[in-house]
Amino acid sequence: MPSSPLKFCNVGNCTNRVPRGACEQHRRDKERARGTRHQRGYTNAWHRYSQQRLARYPLCVGYPAGIHKVPTMATCTDHILSARSHPELFWEPTNHRSACAACNARHAIDDEGGFGR
Repeated sequence: MPSSPLKFCNVGNCTNRVPRGACEQHRRDKERARGTRHQRGYTNAWHRYSQQRLARYPLCVGYPAGIHKVPTMATCTDHILSARSHPELFWEPTNHRSACAACNARHAIDDEGGFGR
């Protein structure tokens, strides 16, 4: 099966050739700038809170709403309004909803662009 032609890295004037997106160097730089989960506020306390919340609300609410035709188990607690854009709402329970990984990723892409980055 033929592979697709290589393209230039999509960051600035980088001349590295990649199948798609950014080159390895720029992906690493972007990940470093993002910070660790603790630096972003996702501490062990958040993990415990999220697990307790998922035990009470185990089903994904869907993003967009109604995307699931059958009940789907949630795997994470999603911030309705972005934790990055609204840090004051990070711990606000009314700003949380249960979501599966796919719905959480779709929401992050729509809200913040590029998988929340």
